[in-house]
Amino acid sequence: MENDEKIKKNIVHRLARLEGQVRAICRMVEEGDECEKIVTQLSAVHAALESATKHILAGFLKECMKESLAKGNDQDEAIDRFASLMLHTRW
Repeated sequence: MENDEKIKKNIVHRLARLEGQVRAICRMVEEGDECEKIVTQLSAVHAALESATKHILAGFLKECMKESLAKGNDQDEAIDRFASLMLHTRW
């Protein structure tokens, strides 16, 4: 369980950093910074958000498998739930 808390803290930290980056981009737009700088920062936010999504999906897969096996189900149910989530996630 300690590892799960580390993972949660890591994700929360990533999201807080993203929040700060988005606020900085808003300031850049308000202050009339160069478009190239703004787009570069938007691209960095996009990549960081994608990375956070991957970490959350990895954690979801791990939890689904644990939950499914603990209930005595086979792995197919957990795999189906994960596959459904992956198919509905926009990258």
